[in-house]
Amino acid sequence: MAFGRSLRQLANKLFGKHDLPAPDNDNRAPRLPNMQFTVSPEEQFRAAEPPVDNSLVEIKHGTPVSDPFRPLEDLDAPATATWVGKQNARFEDYIKGQEEGMKRAEQFMTDALDYDSFSLPSRYGQKYFRTFHKSLAAQSVVEVGDSEEGPWRPLIDPNTLSKDGTVALSGWTPSPDGKRVVYLVSKAGSDAQTLHIRDVETGEDLADTIDNCRFTSVLWDKGSNASFQYTYPTHDDTRRSVVKHHTIGADVASDKTVYEVAEPDSFVGPSRLSTAKYEWMWHSIGTDKNSGVSFRPFGSSEEFRQITAPKTYTVSPIAELEDGKILAVTNKDAPRGKLVKLDPYNAAPENWQTVIDQQPVDILDSAMIHKGKLFAFYTVDTAEAVRVFTPEGEHLHDMPLPVQSTAGYARIQKDDDFFTMEISGWQTRGDVYRYDIERNNLDFVRKGAAKYDLSDCVVERIHATSKDGTKVPMTVIRHPDTQLDGSAATILYGYGGFNVPLTPGYDTSIMHFVKSGGIYVQANLRGGGEFGEDWYNGGRRENKQNVFDDFIACAEHLQKNNYTSKDRLIINGGSNGGLLTSATMLQRPDLFGAVITEVAVTDMFRFHLATYGAAWKSDYGDPDVKADFNTAARYSPLHNVKPGAAYPKHLIKTADHDDRVVPWHSFKLAATLQAKSAPDNLTLMRVEKDAGHGAGRSIQKYIQGWAETFGFIEKAIGPVDQKAYKAKIDAEQKADGKIVQFMRKFKPGA
Repeated sequence: MAFGRSLRQLANKLFGKHDLPAPDNDNRAPRLPNMQFTVSPEEQFRAAEPPVDNSLVEIKHGTPVSDPFRPLEDLDAPATATWVGKQNARFEDYIKGQEEGMKRAEQFMTDALDYDSFSLPSRYGQKYFRTFHKSLAAQSVVEVGDSEEGPWRPLIDPNTLSKDGTVALSGWTPSPDGKRVVYLVSKAGSDAQTLHIRDVETGEDLADTIDNCRFTSVLWDKGSNASFQYTYPTHDDTRRSVVKHHTIGADVASDKTVYEVAEPDSFVGPSRLSTAKYEWMWHSIGTDKNSGVSFRPFGSSEEFRQITAPKTYTVSPIAELEDGKILAVTNKDAPRGKLVKLDPYNAAPENWQTVIDQQPVDILDSAMIHKGKLFAFYTVDTAEAVRVFTPEGEHLHDMPLPVQSTAGYARIQKDDDFFTMEISGWQTRGDVYRYDIERNNLDFVRKGAAKYDLSDCVVERIHATSKDGTKVPMTVIRHPDTQLDGSAATILYGYGGFNVPLTPGYDTSIMHFVKSGGIYVQANLRGGGEFGEDWYNGGRRENKQNVFDDFIACAEHLQKNNYTSKDRLIINGGSNGGLLTSATMLQRPDLFGAVITEVAVTDMFRFHLATYGAAWKSDYGDPDVKADFNTAARYSPLHNVKPGAAYPKHLIKTADHDDRVVPWHSFKLAATLQAKSAPDNLTLMRVEKDAGHGAGRSIQKYIQGWAETFGFIEKAIGPVDQKAYKAKIDAEQKADGKIVQFMRKFKPGA
């Protein structure tokens, strides 16, 4: 099951079939924006005096493009640090007076998160492992026990590695016998990782350490606790990863490269099924969803044979059969996925046998064979469904999962007659069930540990109609007491990219906002992974504008149907979703009361030049190709700020250690908006210290971050509580009326 989802997981890590650039139809397309300008001393002052270089003008495909705030790309420069300090001071000054609401938010979050939680235990050898989060501790701890019920003892505690909770675990993998654990740590939210190996019995680390890892995965050798394969970056301008092999006790510098590909932006990784007939290697170009796959017989030193190349179609093996053939999930001629049987030595598609055909709507993500049954895992309207077949593809029944839910599984052992599952949704978190395979029955084990839930709230699916007629789904969460009269504070959240699906999920900040009287809306936009390959392709590269049109349609639908109004609607998104919010705001500033843009990609001409940004060409195209440049120019946030234009109140959030979407994206957009848009616009920036793109964030930073965001929301659009908001509006109208009467009384000639 994990192999079939490896590319999706990589897209999530990196951010998050199209081989040809978009045709260059410039004569019929809208004109490109004017991207040449200078910053005056007055505009520089309005932007809190960032460093400026007005001479930075480049000719890109015949078009002059100014970049006067490029000096802010020097993140370590004293001038940049001084400017960041001023921006943080501006933000802190703005939310003064909101202390009461922020304190309530912080107290709610602190109380709601003040409980002990733990993951489902998984067995390796005779040991069981789980993560445990103690109340308000900064980070979760890896624990080990001798049985599924414990007793448990701490094995890896990242809370002991820093005083401020900014060192986090970014991955851990026990050996097959459970005697050793490889684990990775990162600091201050950085994607950079250090690999360690811990002895389970003693709790001590071995001498082996591998530094400078990034997006590293580990595969222990079969039956071994002494050696493993791991992915490792090349640390050169090719931005590749390779698969290396390490034997414990050996010099890391002598680790042999097992697999690599010379093509730039190639990410490779190993995989192995439980039967271990073959060794598998997958290979993707950047975040393109179509990964290649190669194989060789297990234990051999043969060259790997390629079944399919990257950027063509996927073949994800899920089972190795007795006759040497395999079952695999593929999107070849099946954008929603199908299951096929094939001979890896004769793998041309015309030789495949279809076992489970593509479904009319639902997406086949992965599958597995267990206890003589074939379990197929689907995405159904953003949620999960599991369908059970015979190995030959005859449908038996569906697992009775709750509607609009997601499921996590404990590690399944070969002889298990059941699956232990943790089922979550919008309203509840982590209720535990045991699925009886023979009876096809879910037996309730225990409630999730969360103190509060949204079971008393309304969750509904609605649809907006986009510009081209496409129906765009949204999930709306609201308290039944919240009136649909247009006055409800509403957060509209979206992402729309990299084949990443937005699925049902419990979140404490959402719960606080909804229980405070607000409405939370999650939009499933094109470019995401919710509805198959066509849905994804409909929102990337030359089709990227569809994502913004979808988001605009959702905002219009919510206002037309009185969920909210322009003055009470906030749009929110992060990373690729930050590109979404900033681009949508610039295209339709009349639709929103406030905008929250987090760790965003904003410079669509230089994104590929920083860290692993070149991996994103799968969605954004290549700025060095004229057609892709022209497409991006029409939505690139940094290049579409209109001089003197009025925009909604805007909070731009980033972090000083974000080495995935480097913070200068946010810096340059904030400076440009402050300098060039209407002088009375409000653009604020909050730069979090000792933090990154979001992973590994301590619980304290999470609480503080939401409290500050809530303070901005209530200052920008008024109280989230409807009664308080209406009382405020009524008081303001009465005050305005008194002023008008006073002015009329003393009007000359009256």
